[in-house]
Formats: sequence, C-alpha cells, structure tokens
Amino acid sequence: MKVIVDEQRCIRCGFCETIAPEVFSLDGSSHTHVKMESIPWHLQDLVFQAAEECPEHAIRVLD
Repeated sequence: MKVIVDEQRCIRCGFCETIAPEVFSLDGSSHTHVKMESIPWHLQDLVFQAAEECPEHAIRVLD
C-alpha cells in the first residue's frame, strides 16, 4: 500500500498527522509529507481513517 498527498488540495489542517503520526508529517513550511514509501499492514487502518477524515480529500491510498 502506498499513500499520496495532493499538495494542491491539502490545507495542512493536521488531521492526518494526529491520526497517524508514524505515517504523516507537516514540516516547517507546512507541507504534508508521507514518511514511508510503503505502508506496513499494522498502520493501514490508520491511513484509511486519515484519508476518510481529510476535509479536502487530499489523501489517496493506492494498492
């Protein structure tokens, strides 16, 4: 599983980082980064939750 954050849609609200801090990070310039290239199985539910709760639907989950 991979995750992509659309920087054009992202409003940097921080929900994703709060839900899955092991996966998402807002840097000093307020860009959202995905910390992992491939998401391990034990974090996948949190990634799906972050994608669902993103107010701008900026998080895409890929198989």
